[in-house]
Amino acid sequence: GDLSVWLLTTSITPNFQLNRATVHNKKTGKCLNRATVHNKKTGKCFNVIHRFIADWNNLHSWMQSRNEEILSAFHTYRQFFPDQTDLQGAITAIHRLQHIYKISAGHLARGDPLGNGVTSDASVRGQPFKVKALSLFIKDSYEKEDWKKCADWGQQAYYLLQVKKEFQPSTPMWFDIADYFSFCLYKIGDLAHAVEVTEEMLLHYPDEERLSSNLKYYIRKWNEGGLKDIDADSIISEPLVDIVSDIDLEEDIEITFVPKLYPGSDETVLSEDLIENEIQDVMYKNWTQRMKKYRKLCREEAPLTPKMKGQVDKLVCYYKQDTPRSLLQPIKVEEVWPSPRILVFHDLIDDNEASTIMSLAQPSLNRATVHNKKTGKLENAEYRVSKTAWLDDDLPEDQGRVVRRVNRRMEDATELSHEYAELQQVNNYGMAGQYEPHYDMATNQERAFSGHEGGNRIATLLLYMGRTDAGGATIFTDAGARLLPQTNSAVFWYNLLPNGEPDLLTRHAGCPVLAGTKWVMNKWFHVNDQVFTRPCHTKQFKRELDAKLYNGRYTV
Repeated sequence: GDLSVWLLTTSITPNFQLNRATVHNKKTGKCLNRATVHNKKTGKCFNVIHRFIADWNNLHSWMQSRNEEILSAFHTYRQFFPDQTDLQGAITAIHRLQHIYKISAGHLARGDPLGNGVTSDASVRGQPFKVKALSLFIKDSYEKEDWKKCADWGQQAYYLLQVKKEFQPSTPMWFDIADYFSFCLYKIGDLAHAVEVTEEMLLHYPDEERLSSNLKYYIRKWNEGGLKDIDADSIISEPLVDIVSDIDLEEDIEITFVPKLYPGSDETVLSEDLIENEIQDVMYKNWTQRMKKYRKLCREEAPLTPKMKGQVDKLVCYYKQDTPRSLLQPIKVEEVWPSPRILVFHDLIDDNEASTIMSLAQPSLNRATVHNKKTGKLENAEYRVSKTAWLDDDLPEDQGRVVRRVNRRMEDATELSHEYAELQQVNNYGMAGQYEPHYDMATNQERAFSGHEGGNRIATLLLYMGRTDAGGATIFTDAGARLLPQTNSAVFWYNLLPNGEPDLLTRHAGCPVLAGTKWVMNKWFHVNDQVFTRPCHTKQFKRELDAKLYNGRYTV
């Protein structure tokens, strides 16, 4: 828009930190800069969102004395720019990456999420976080009582305060960070460093009674040996003055800490009150185990058992040429998993087709919703973080030509009828976007897509677009399969067994994107009108029937 063009072409020199070459467009979800249309660096995208919100008022004040036309444009486009909700979402995204991929606060703070130091892949390395950004992670972790993360982020911020001198001790930012950091150190049992940081604060704020009270408490607990006593090198840059001798250790004191409330910090937690009976308790335990598998598979491939390795070793690649179109343009097929049978169709589309699909979807992208079984309503959920759009088959000829061509190619690859297939669903996964373990089909056959005349979802085709530099794998938690995104290739599997029953091994998930941009297109085929393509079978677990495809044809 006009505002983006102006920001990218105008020289701005007031005293605020909004980079004129970088803005964040809330509607499209992009971090825009001169060189790219989508920012691939998680750290940089977060910094842009944070900087834009932090400096908005300064920018607005500066514009008031400049150009009324541009000021009007700012008011018009402000709805598309990030707000406090977006910032909180970005903070949650960074914590999600930490949790899933076991990334230390230090590596993220330095812009090196993979921990490779100077040799880290340039496509993954991002911008370091400034103290202001680090303070947000500290406060968010504190409010969620995640004391370990609070201390880890606190250590990164405190290092910048003490060594890099980004803020002086007289500033509120310095005090806040040290205050939170010392308390979180106490909560994880690191009394040695909690005392050290609190002593440093008292050097600069000797009249702060709360600090003196806290220090007495820390020292008492330390002497009692009730908490962990860490004998480690100092985490601050200079030796501290020993003021312990000036404190009366016999005085009866209690620790006090006055937390500050920040918006957007509420968190949904499964409480014991919600677990009403043993069945729900078992379901919760199963969910816990499933999420452990999810996180582990997102990080690394699961080791194969000897039996599974024997099956995987028999998987093959071949060209599929059994339709008039595929005779001229063979479809490259790779079998990647035996049970459930998972195929990859390599290079199913080209770069131009992918670009067209993404461009058509972009204006309609909205936050993905999920169906709440209790309320019956569609709502946002943390376990599905992406933006979606649907592409109609009946788009005008100049726009819909590519959509229809890709649909025909998907029919050739899968041999499934498009009669009852759903529209193409395009998904954009931004910073740490994910979709936790789920099924595509309805597991309750009696209510399986009752409003859809095609019946249950028989199969899924998942087409990768864009480039994901790290993270973003598609995993099957119960089967143990892990597939990394391959641009312009598609993953295909059946959701139903040959007898029409749900295949419970097809529970799958989309792991958080660590670096890059992940675009995918889902195509869901329904069971009706597939009788000649995938014959029914009375035996429930006859998955091997799917393996008897030769060049895409059944031999049974």
